[in-house]
Amino acid sequence: MLVATALALPLSACGLIRAPNSPGVADVQFPASVRATEAMNVTVTVGLGCGTFDGFSAQRTASRLTLTTRGSVLVGVACSATVKNETKVYADPGTPARVGPFEVIVNGKLWGKVNVQ
Repeated sequence: MLVATALALPLSACGLIRAPNSPGVADVQFPASVRATEAMNVTVTVGLGCGTFDGFSAQRTASRLTLTTRGSVLVGVACSATVKNETKVYADPGTPARVGPFEVIVNGKLWGKVNVQ
């Protein structure tokens, strides 16, 4: 136990431990219309300062796609105020079949609706 504690302290002091966070969203783009079962790309611009983007968590119903950005930041490391934007794409497979209007929500914000043909 003492050895584990002795090793953990230097690692956390160096910032090698990552904590989960949700990267901010600067922009979301998606088609104005799509067929009910057609694949649809949702392009999300995330703002990353000292963190990393680790992917999306997605929940999908026939009338709504809800995405949450997942990421992590280093613990115990000073971070500059510089934010770099990165573009990430989520591919919605089109199942279950969409009904309109189809809502796109990212990090709790409704970014718009897609007309379903």
